[in-house]
Amino acid sequence: MIAAIPQHPTDEMPLTPEILFTIFLGIPVVLLLAYGLRHVVKHRQPLLLVCLLGGLIACIWEPIVDTMGLCYIKFGAATHTYTLMDREMPLFIPFVYTWYVGGLAYIAYRLYSAGITKRGMFALYLTDVFVNIFLESPGVLMGAYKYYGPQPLDFWGLPLWWTLMNPLMPMLAGAVIYKLKPHLTGWRILGVVPIIPMADGVVNAGIGWPMWITLNQDGMNRFGTHIAAAVTFSLALYVVWMLSLLVAKPEDQVRDISRGQLLKEAMEGDEPETAAAGAPVRTPETVGAMS
Repeated sequence: MIAAIPQHPTDEMPLTPEILFTIFLGIPVVLLLAYGLRHVVKHRQPLLLVCLLGGLIACIWEPIVDTMGLCYIKFGAATHTYTLMDREMPLFIPFVYTWYVGGLAYIAYRLYSAGITKRGMFALYLTDVFVNIFLESPGVLMGAYKYYGPQPLDFWGLPLWWTLMNPLMPMLAGAVIYKLKPHLTGWRILGVVPIIPMADGVVNAGIGWPMWITLNQDGMNRFGTHIAAAVTFSLALYVVWMLSLLVAKPEDQVRDISRGQLLKEAMEGDEPETAAAGAPVRTPETVGAMS
C-alpha cells in the first residue's frame, strides 16, 4: 500500500494567500492566549493554556494525515516552521492546531462540565463541522494548500469528509479531560498536554482509515471514495454517540443558561458550575441542548 501512495503536487506557496491565511488563523490564537494568561493571573487556572500547548504539539500529526489523506500544504512558505516526512509546514499549521484542536478541546470540556444532553452532543459536533469548513475554505480558495486524488464530497476544493472527521479531535480530548480533571490537580494538570495529540491520532486513524485505504489504492475512482466517506461519516456519528454515553446528562441536570453566557464563563476562567438534579429543564434554544 505504501508504494501506491500518490505523489503530491509541487506547486509553490503563493506569498499573499499565505500571509492572509496565517493572519486569519492567528487571530484566534492571540485571543485565546490572552484569555489563558488572564486565567492564570486572575484565577490561577492554567487549563486553557495547557490545552493550547497540547494543540500546538498535536500539529506533529499534520504531515502524517496529509500524506495518507492526500493533502498538499504548498512548499516554499515564507513562514516555514518545520519539515517532517519531507513535508514543509508553514506557520498557519501550528496556529490552527493550537486553537481548533487545543482551544476547542477546552470549550468542549467546559460544555461537558456545565452539562450537555445527548442531543446537545450531536449539535456540538455539527457546530464544529461548520467551524472547520469556515476555517479551511479561505486556505483552499486562495491556494495556500490543496487536496489531490479522487477526493469525495469535494465541491470547492475542500473535501468535506475531512470536516466530518476533524471535530472529533477536540470533542474526544475534551471528554478525556472532563473525566480525568479531578485527578489532575496541581502540577499534574500538565497531564492534559499529551491528551490533545493522543486524541488527534486516535480520531484520524480510528475514523479516517476507510479514506486512507481507498485514496491510496491504484485505480480508485470517486465512487469508491464516496463509499469510504460514508463509512467514515458513520464512524464519526458512532463516536459522537459513544462520547454522549460518557459525558451527557439528563436534561434536569443541565444548566439553563444561554450559549453566550456559557462561553463568557469559559473565557472568564471561573470554575465550571453544574446543575443539581431538579434544576429547570433546558429549552432547545439554550446551550445545554445545543439545538
